[in-house]
Amino acid sequence: MFDSKVLIAMGLLGLSLPVHAAAQSGTRDGASVDGVDQTLTIDCEGRPAAVSGSDNRITFVGDCPSLTLNGVDNQVTVSLRPGAPLKVSGVDNIVTWRVNGKGRPKVSIQGVDNQVRAGK
Repeated sequence: MFDSKVLIAMGLLGLSLPVHAAAQSGTRDGASVDGVDQTLTIDCEGRPAAVSGSDNRITFVGDCPSLTLNGVDNQVTVSLRPGAPLKVSGVDNIVTWRVNGKGRPKVSIQGVDNQVRAGK
């Protein structure tokens, strides 16, 4: 069900394995998402963007002052302010960023096989 890379990452992140993982389960509070297998488009509306969990496909639009991503196999697209902090930890996450204006985000990556790249 899980490969060794995922199990190691879950241990490092303090995540536990559920007895039965439910598809599309989790919570959302403003521009913060926590859960499994969610596909959402969220307007940050000036709030920090945050994702934790696994197998999420999240698109953040609007005015995002930062992004924090913690988890496994998430795909996140985000529109950030110039110089915004973009922090990624976990395993096999992919973040595609765009900046509203000129500049780049301040990127910090921890974990294994995470990718952070500029969008087109």
